[in-house]
Amino acid sequence: MEFPIDFVVTWVDGSDPEWIAKKNQYSTQAGSYKKSMSSQKAYRDWGTFKYWFRGVEKFAPWVNHIYLVTDNQVPTWLSTKSTKLTVVDHRDFIPGEYLPTFNSNAIEANIHRIKGLSEHFVIFNDDMYLTSAVKPSDFFSNDGLPKYNTAINPIVPERYGTGNFQINDMEIVNSYFSKKEIVKNAKLFSYKQGIKNVIRTMLYVHSKFFFGFYEDHLPYSMLKSTIEKIWNLEGQTMITTSKSKFRSKTDTNLWLFKYWQIASGKYSIRNSTMGKLFSLDTADDDLWKLITSEKYKIMCINDGFDIENTDYIEKRLKGSFEKIFSQRSSFEINTVEEENYEAFKK
Repeated sequence: MEFPIDFVVTWVDGSDPEWIAKKNQYSTQAGSYKKSMSSQKAYRDWGTFKYWFRGVEKFAPWVNHIYLVTDNQVPTWLSTKSTKLTVVDHRDFIPGEYLPTFNSNAIEANIHRIKGLSEHFVIFNDDMYLTSAVKPSDFFSNDGLPKYNTAINPIVPERYGTGNFQINDMEIVNSYFSKKEIVKNAKLFSYKQGIKNVIRTMLYVHSKFFFGFYEDHLPYSMLKSTIEKIWNLEGQTMITTSKSKFRSKTDTNLWLFKYWQIASGKYSIRNSTMGKLFSLDTADDDLWKLITSEKYKIMCINDGFDIENTDYIEKRLKGSFEKIFSQRSSFEINTVEEENYEAFKK
């Protein structure tokens, strides 16, 4: 590939007293989502973010540049001297009238404004880890199209879930593309989508409306020009999302840009076995073994609402990552005391 590919990752330290104080000033605006999508789960830091960087350095050394998006925070262990890394504060790219924001949807709606960001980039949440070698062709085709794996799938109306965002996304997509166009452009019956996704599509293809895409919760290959196009077409909708300081039922989310690429046919099909979503709510020995097995190229290890023994889970999670990422990356400060580091490894 002759075009550069950047990585963007968003991160917050939800235990930072200054950040908590700022968030509490605006917390009454969180509405009914305050107890859920704007809760501790949404901002909790498991102390595993350094393994995200170790994974990138080990398994994606070809990446052009990394943009770490934060809210006036920098991990204590992070070295900002690398020429391959830029720490981007919200103030650096989000218009001032939308700040401060504690809403990931608002942050991602404006991600295209990051100075220097390449046309082709991949957005990671901080719980999406590279656990085996990836290539540029895992994210983009040779002609520059973003890669996804999808199917027709009902939107789940789960309380405090993402259903409201998906409905808002699909309302926009359906207003620009007919069901017939979407089914054709999305190549939903291709065997490359994987047998499970083809079956999903077959179950729902005869419905009157196109009601949603299957979401696999893996990193999102993006074109900056697509985000700019949607801002031009749906500016007021994007402004509404940007103004929400906490996640709101009126938000669109990052998936809108992905769904637009699929509905327009300007995408390529990704390997259906590239990665998988896991939850720490159901973490057990099988998960720890999978992390170290390198079976998947990417593992999204999502936080949970009902984790009983957080100390134990954190210890096992770190221990598993340490087995495949025992060496510090060049993105880590070298002055960390060896005694403390060795104690952590044990």
